[in-house]
Amino acid sequence: MNSDDDKVTFQEIIGAVCKRPTMYTPTGSFYEIVSMLDGYGLGASVTPYHRTFTPFLQWAAGRFLGDDRFPIDWQEYLSHFSSETEAIEQLPRLYIEFATKSTDS
Repeated sequence: MNSDDDKVTFQEIIGAVCKRPTMYTPTGSFYEIVSMLDGYGLGASVTPYHRTFTPFLQWAAGRFLGDDRFPIDWQEYLSHFSSETEAIEQLPRLYIEFATKSTDS
């Protein structure tokens, strides 16, 4: 039985990868994680964009910089945390916040 309720959401994938990054990537670094997730998102057609995280990074620009006209890059995103570990831990929460706000609009 495979209903829509049985499908794993992209948010759940992000949470799983960020919870145990070395299960999914060689060393569990921040850039390995976002690269893996971006590739997964492209394969799963999560967004119509050529990069899975473009809408999220545009939202993050508004959240971190107060200007969401252009998406930030991952280096800029990472600069808003004290460590890669913190950035990895916060990614699932921030993505859920983004997804919730996106569906509310």
